[in-house]
Order: sequence, then structure tokens, then C-alpha cells
Amino acid sequence: MARPRKPKELQTGHLTVIDGQMKKAAEDAVKTEKNQLKTPPKWLINDVAKKEWRRIVKELDKLNIVGNLDKNNLGGYCNAFANYIKATEILAQQAFYVERETRTGIIVVKNPMVDIQKGYADEMRRFASLCGLTIDSRLKAGTAKVNKQQEEITNRFGAI
Repeated sequence: MARPRKPKELQTGHLTVIDGQMKKAAEDAVKTEKNQLKTPPKWLINDVAKKEWRRIVKELDKLNIVGNLDKNNLGGYCNAFANYIKATEILAQQAFYVERETRTGIIVVKNPMVDIQKGYADEMRRFASLCGLTIDSRLKAGTAKVNKQQEEITNRFGAI
């Protein structure tokens, strides 16, 4: 299975000028608009999800890495976030372990809400990595911007 492609700025190998220009042109050709991200989708499950949508779109707009095609992944993240918050609030009112009655007596088992909360946390992490919401993806984007600025300075003024 082939490795996923990286944006030109995130590539650490040396590219020829022509290869760099071709990769940049390919990236520009697939960039999408952002107009559909201005308002939260109607299918978000509650106000918590809508508030999270507004917050992350505002922050991601500064990085300039998301577009209309990311709408469903962002929405999935927001719904998972809202469900995670709800599960956490419910779990805060309950014990982590509950007693269950069996034929042989009473046993202590893990509260099923713990698994539900964990499931939504995992779902949030998966969507976050797809949308550039993780620390790792932001650091890569930041490194790319710094490297690009440094390259532009070097191209303009030479090695000082």
C-alpha cells in the first residue's frame, strides 16, 4: 500500500525546481473554497456541537488548511465532541463501577458509560487527525510555514 501524499511544504526531501513547481500547481488545483464552512450544518446534533463548529472553523481558518470538502469530517468531529461531553457529564454523576446481579450473586463491573465515553474520545481523535486538529498536524503546518519563509529569504538574499 502506498504512503499518503504530503503537501509540498511538509516534504523534507530536496525537490528540483520543476518538481517543486509541479507539486505546488497540483496542490493549487485541488484547493477548495471555504464558503460552506461559515455556518454549522443543520445535521449537527445540538448547540454544543454547533458552538464547537464555530470555534474550530475560526481557528482552522488561520492555518488555511481546510475547505468545503472537509465539512463532513469537521461535522463528525463536532458531533463526537458533543456526545463525549454528554457522556462525561453523565459519568460524573455515576460511579466508575456498578454492581450487577447474577445467578450466583452480585458482582462489580465497569460502568458501561466508561466505554461509551472512550468510544466518543476515539472517534474525536480519528476525525481530529483527518482535519488538522491535532498538535502534530499543527506543528507540521507551522514548520512548513517557517521553512517556506526561510526559503524565500534565502532565495531573495542568498546565504547570509
